[in-house]
Amino acid sequence: MNQPSDRLWDKGASIDALVHRFTVGDDPHWDMHLVHWDCLASTAHVRTLENAGLLTADECRALVAELAAIDALAAEGRFVITPEQEDCHTAIEAHLTQRLGPTGAKVHCARSRNDQVAVAVRLFLRHHAFVWADAIFSACDVLLDRARRDGHIAIPGYTHLQPAMPSSVGQWCHAHLEGLLEQCAAVSDLLDRLDSCPLGTAAGFGVPLPLDRALTARLLGLTRVQRSPIDVQNSRGRMEAYALRVATDVGRVLEKLSWDLILYVSSEFGFARLPEALTTGSSIMPQKRNPDVLELLRGRSARLRARLFEVEQISAKLPSSYHRDLQLTKEPTLRTALELPEMLAVATRVIAGVEWLPEAASQRMGDDLYATHAALALVQGGMAFRDAYRQVAGQVRNGEFRPVSLSDWRAVDGRVDEKTLAEASEDLESRRHAIRLRRDKVQDAERALLPSR
Repeated sequence: MNQPSDRLWDKGASIDALVHRFTVGDDPHWDMHLVHWDCLASTAHVRTLENAGLLTADECRALVAELAAIDALAAEGRFVITPEQEDCHTAIEAHLTQRLGPTGAKVHCARSRNDQVAVAVRLFLRHHAFVWADAIFSACDVLLDRARRDGHIAIPGYTHLQPAMPSSVGQWCHAHLEGLLEQCAAVSDLLDRLDSCPLGTAAGFGVPLPLDRALTARLLGLTRVQRSPIDVQNSRGRMEAYALRVATDVGRVLEKLSWDLILYVSSEFGFARLPEALTTGSSIMPQKRNPDVLELLRGRSARLRARLFEVEQISAKLPSSYHRDLQLTKEPTLRTALELPEMLAVATRVIAGVEWLPEAASQRMGDDLYATHAALALVQGGMAFRDAYRQVAGQVRNGEFRPVSLSDWRAVDGRVDEKTLAEASEDLESRRHAIRLRRDKVQDAERALLPSR
């Protein structure tokens, strides 16, 4: 069967219905997440067209007002993208044309869906990078609070899942705090990479019209123009992959945190416990309380890596300029952007709620955990380390390991000092302040451009 069309690229011919469904895919669903950002970018484009003398002031005002109306409809869930329209860009232009007639038909001058989707995805990612940062900061706050509140609780440190050296709840919380602080830096770097404007490059080769692309960038709260039109399209997939890499690295922190707690709350380790509200039960075994929330955090973290691999495999193999393959990078990118804050919020709830059991933990703090301490004490007395190592190993093997300083070591070793936590806290506040200033500047630009939200 052939399908009649109302598509932007329609030239009067029909298209096979199966081919149409295949090429459209699930874009109408995912593009609903881009409507606001396309309206924002289209408003900047309209004002740039007016500045270039390609629209009158009245036409500009009418288009800007109607774009704000579309944005409001989308916010209320009353804007629809039909399968025939393929994507949000077509649906928005169709609405403008229906409402404003010939004026609406002028909105696509000097642009292509290629640069439209590039800028919409970039603005979407910028917004969600700020959301990620807020969620990371919340998790860091709770980790810092638990480190200060429960940091004195001694727990074993493990290598190869075997007891290794004394550690503490404070060390454990601090480790994941530092991991997330590193990802705050990665989010800042992502924002730097996103901070260039692809709009005005059309299909990837520019347009022979007097567009002030720097004006477009300023209106969108972007600090620079993406200079190469071809690189605008080459950066599609590359930009998404970097965003997913940042999300994946946040997931790595959550995955280790989840794995650790799965072990710690098990009966075999048994020095932590999840509140009943954070567990689920078995449909057959009445006694079971399962850490499903942690297992799903672990599984979702793995899924982030799978999406990064998907985007890289789709985009990295392509030659320069636009290819339809790039459409397939949209869904994994948007899914990840939307899912990561929920993962962080759930992890934060768990960190805040987990109950540490000092008495149970103390039973795991065997003397052997202090074997390295004993060897180093001998070194301080003048013995070569390898000789000290062998002497202590022999004591452990023969069941004779009873250092006189054992009680002193138990009292202090494996803890995080307040100075270290204060430095981490200062780092956290500095990063939070920098992100907040940046977000405020961006939001001011967005509100000035499209005040409907």
